[in-house]
Amino acid sequence: MAFIEAENLVFSYREGEESVIKNINLSIDKGTYTAIVGHNGSGKSTLAKLLCGFLLPTSGSVTVGGISTGDEERSFELRKSCGMVFQNPDNQLVASVVEEDVAFAPENLGLESSEIRRTVDECLAAVGMSEYARHSTYKLSGGQKQRVAIAGILAMKPDCIVFDEATAMLDPAGRRDIAAAMKALNRDRGITVITITHYMNEAVEADRIIALNRGEIYRDGTPKEIFSDVEGLREIGLSVPQVTELAYLLSKKGYPLPRGLIHAMETADAIEALFACGGAKGAGGRDMSLTLENVNVVYGENTPFRKTALKDISIAFPPGKVTGIIGHTGSGKSTLAMLLNGLLRPTSGKVLLDGRDIWENPKEIGAVRFKVGMVFQYPEYQLF
Repeated sequence: MAFIEAENLVFSYREGEESVIKNINLSIDKGTYTAIVGHNGSGKSTLAKLLCGFLLPTSGSVTVGGISTGDEERSFELRKSCGMVFQNPDNQLVASVVEEDVAFAPENLGLESSEIRRTVDECLAAVGMSEYARHSTYKLSGGQKQRVAIAGILAMKPDCIVFDEATAMLDPAGRRDIAAAMKALNRDRGITVITITHYMNEAVEADRIIALNRGEIYRDGTPKEIFSDVEGLREIGLSVPQVTELAYLLSKKGYPLPRGLIHAMETADAIEALFACGGAKGAGGRDMSLTLENVNVVYGENTPFRKTALKDISIAFPPGKVTGIIGHTGSGKSTLAMLLNGLLRPTSGKVLLDGRDIWENPKEIGAVRFKVGMVFQYPEYQLF
């Protein structure tokens, strides 16, 4: 039974510009699990917003559960049946406290207080955020915010949930948890799940994969059918699951498949290629030294929500080298990064640039940012 129908779908953001979505026809059955993949700019997120009515097509039509997305009188009914989790959680967090944000939708749906309490507790537990129920949303890391956003949509108990790269800001363990939650929602509750993802190991779990290329459907089929076209996917800028890549390369050379290795790879996270990069130079072309000495960062000091983000960190970053900082969601990665160019001041300890404490004279902190640049998790925070 088709739940979402798109006919002759065309969309462009401005009149006269090339269409982002070009004459797409597709049908998504109720209770299925569909993954939409494609290179950056292929139209994935635009298609997702069209399918749940956040955008209206330039031409063509979309119906969700028999409701046209263009029917303004039934827009509230449409929102109840189809929820969306955005790539950037800040776009949908509406309250300053975690549990209040999750309760926002049930309150607007008119549920009883006891039912709202139970729903909030269940949804926070489902995304591993129960211990943060009374925390401020603005103090959460990007990954933690994403979990809260997902909980807020789960609280609506919709018939369909569209995940627009909802795992992009989570650590590997978090991605596995959310992917498992997607499958459970689909399998146990019969919710129609549509996920937009760059992670092919997530896409392979779906019943169906739709591959986009420049606003058009390149391939549409089961994971086996889609990922059997390794060379075709490469041509449109897509990868395949790691185990598929291994099988493809071995088969091209005529080698038998090592089953034990394949099984190990199926249960492991993808391994990113190592890369080399020239070292950053400071003024005059010399190597810069950047060091942290006994640094502590405490958020909400002298409040009931006091939280130590970094504890007694001492580390030197070798000049001219590439350093990776890893850790689970909320481990302090972004906090550490913001210390390095003075966007955040440590509660105690020192940040040394070329041997000098960058906070020795706070009025000169701006000069530090001419030597240490930063690219944020959300690009819109620095595009002006």
